Amino acid sequence: MSGEKLIPGTVFGQTLRLRRQAFGLSQEELAERAHVSVRTICDLERGRTTRPYQRTVGALAAALELNGSHLREFVRLSRPGREPMPGGGTNPADSGGRPGQAAPAPAPGRTVVPRQLPAGVSHFTGRTAELGALSDMLSRDDHAGTVVISALAGTAGVGKTAVAVHWAHLVAGRFPDGQLYVNLRGYDPSQPVTAADGLAAFLRALGVPGHEIPDDVAERSALYRSKLAGRRVLIVLDNARDSEQVRPLLPGDPGCAAVVTSRDRLAGLVAADGARRLDLDVLPLADAAALLRSLIGPRADADPEAAAELARLCARLPLALRLAAELAAARPETALDELTAELAAGQLDGLDAGEDRADVRAVFSWSVSQLPADSAAACALLGLHPGEDVDAYASAALTGTPLALARRVLGRLYRASLLQVTGPGRYGMHDLLRAYAREQATVRRTDEQCQQALTRLFDYYLTGAAAAMDALYPAEAHQRPRVSARAAAVPDMTGQDDGRAWLDGERANLVAVVVHCAEHGWPAHATALADILYRYLITGNHLPEAHSIYSRALQAARLVGDLSAEAVALNGLGSIGLVKGHSRDAAGYYQAALERYRAGGDRAGQARVLHNLGITHERLHKLPAAADYYRQAAAAYEDAGDRLGVATTLSTLSATEAELGSLDEASRHLQRSLQVFRDKGHHLREAEALSLMGDLSVRRGQLTEAVGFFEQAMIMYRRIDHPTGVAAQFENLGGASLRNGEYQRAIGYLRQALAGYRETGYQHGETVTLRMLAEALHRVGQADAARVELEVAIRLAAETGNTYQRASAHRDLA
Repeated sequence: MSGEKLIPGTVFGQTLRLRRQAFGLSQEELAERAHVSVRTICDLERGRTTRPYQRTVGALAAALELNGSHLREFVRLSRPGREPMPGGGTNPADSGGRPGQAAPAPAPGRTVVPRQLPAGVSHFTGRTAELGALSDMLSRDDHAGTVVISALAGTAGVGKTAVAVHWAHLVAGRFPDGQLYVNLRGYDPSQPVTAADGLAAFLRALGVPGHEIPDDVAERSALYRSKLAGRRVLIVLDNARDSEQVRPLLPGDPGCAAVVTSRDRLAGLVAADGARRLDLDVLPLADAAALLRSLIGPRADADPEAAAELARLCARLPLALRLAAELAAARPETALDELTAELAAGQLDGLDAGEDRADVRAVFSWSVSQLPADSAAACALLGLHPGEDVDAYASAALTGTPLALARRVLGRLYRASLLQVTGPGRYGMHDLLRAYAREQATVRRTDEQCQQALTRLFDYYLTGAAAAMDALYPAEAHQRPRVSARAAAVPDMTGQDDGRAWLDGERANLVAVVVHCAEHGWPAHATALADILYRYLITGNHLPEAHSIYSRALQAARLVGDLSAEAVALNGLGSIGLVKGHSRDAAGYYQAALERYRAGGDRAGQARVLHNLGITHERLHKLPAAADYYRQAAAAYEDAGDRLGVATTLSTLSATEAELGSLDEASRHLQRSLQVFRDKGHHLREAEALSLMGDLSVRRGQLTEAVGFFEQAMIMYRRIDHPTGVAAQFENLGGASLRNGEYQRAIGYLRQALAGYRETGYQHGETVTLRMLAEALHRVGQADAARVELEVAIRLAAETGNTYQRASAHRDLA
């Protein structure tokens, strides 16, 4: 970060300074955005104040638009020697991230309070009547239901979002259970946010883990409304295209309120859903001039006629006014009337802001024309990006420029108000500017050149994803598709943390890229990304994103008749079902994938699916069939020359052999596999093998030896941050204690296992553990408590279609 030594007590201050500088703000500008004094910021950065007030930290975090891990670290550094901020919605670290980005998993039993409102715009001016009307709607019957803020004549840039967000901040205190926000990007022609994706983001922000989010949009909507029941939550649905995009996202509880912004009047919501509408016109001339005065300063006061003319030329649209003010501020030596004359001379057609109003394109053109040629060209190309935002690496790939230049250009576009900061080093674009930029890209370049730019961008995401996966799972690099196209530059990802951080930060963009590639002529990129990301998506429990990726990849593969790519997508869909406990559905997808791999003669692909079929049948307790699939998988891996694949399959086979009583054969397979895992440095597989060796020791009555294996496995699972594996070792230790007659110790271990399984959503493990816990409780005389645990196990087994576990739990209950 810096060459300076961090002095104890000033870590937060130096972090604040570095964040502020990375954001491109002076102390005065940050003070204005955060509504704190300049002296407060100065004292914090110099270390004079080492323990800032909680509200100050929250205001600074919001002004710097921190989220996710950056926000949590910022809050942590602000509180040396003190307890974490309490719950109840005042902790900014409880905020949900941007839409599509997973919120941290809540602690068991904890109520998540999302704080997703973006920072309000600076120098908010006027709209007193509209804000009052919104508050009146909220006060009526003590709740607002649904309010639609629409633009008269469909005008973009009229300030709908600014009004909604400003008002939401004013009334946030009346919604103690949180505020949700999503930009639906309704007028983006290529990538509007679907209701399903919006619901997934909201559910995660409300604490629902990925495996519990249904695939069906109606089921997601029902779960969402259930989570809001009895709570007071404000929902801001920004930039909606039509009623159908919004309706599944509306709350059902009368204590909640939804505010929808749209260029459309959304008459369907008003007529059918009882929504109330607030039509928003351009600013009155007096307010438009006042906004210019607040942004430009004394020059506007010195020449009020020029300021009024500038407001008129900007169509009194807040977005255009801010752009014009930014340009005026950048040319302090030029008189305001001269700048106004320059704008008036622009002769651009189209995108009329309404009858008898000025051309908004002229304002955008004026902003872009002041830029150096490379920045203007980059601005146009950024409009082609299908995702939410970009960093310097993605921008460099899209524009075909060196990384250092791309970084400078992004900063320049931000300072010109053509980009907005979405996170540290990340930038997004207002939808109206995005439309203008996309149009300019097609004007400045041929279709072929635009296609080449997007291909460079998609190559970057392929290369970046491959590098991140190689950092996370280096031993499996040979099992992923090779990326022939290499981007000019990708971030340095030398360790697991680097790879995971890149994938987490780009997850929403990766989904958008796969969707765009599948639908707009890059099917090979869509299917390759789906293949590369498999382990991250499935192991990381990113199941809604995985469903979007594999369903679109399947469409792309079928469109071009690529059987191998179709098999990859079917295998991914099967694994989603397996993680959710829907083993029979998973088996259907896997069988379909196997047929396609066989048709293409792909032995490595057959091996992967056969192995997954073995796991599926083992879950269904069809042990001879599972063992047969594992043996077929091992033979296929052998044919493909994949030593690691053979070892992985034999290790998994050993568990089935142990269940069938072949302990010596299981031991031989495990010993052989363990040596391969250690040679390859595959710590995940090594931990799995150690756990299985512990299970063999339990079956042989060697309980002390078994505990040693389980403890070794737990250390490794913790080292690689694998919570499901850690939970499994608590289950194993509980089972060993139960067998040894240490019932209270078993109960303690098994409750820890349950907590871990519930946090990660591994329902099969939860069901098995509940049965073991019931036995331990029964042994200590707590028959009623044991009965409760078994009833939960029966319900879980029924939900996931696991007939064997359901029957076993009924037997235990009897």
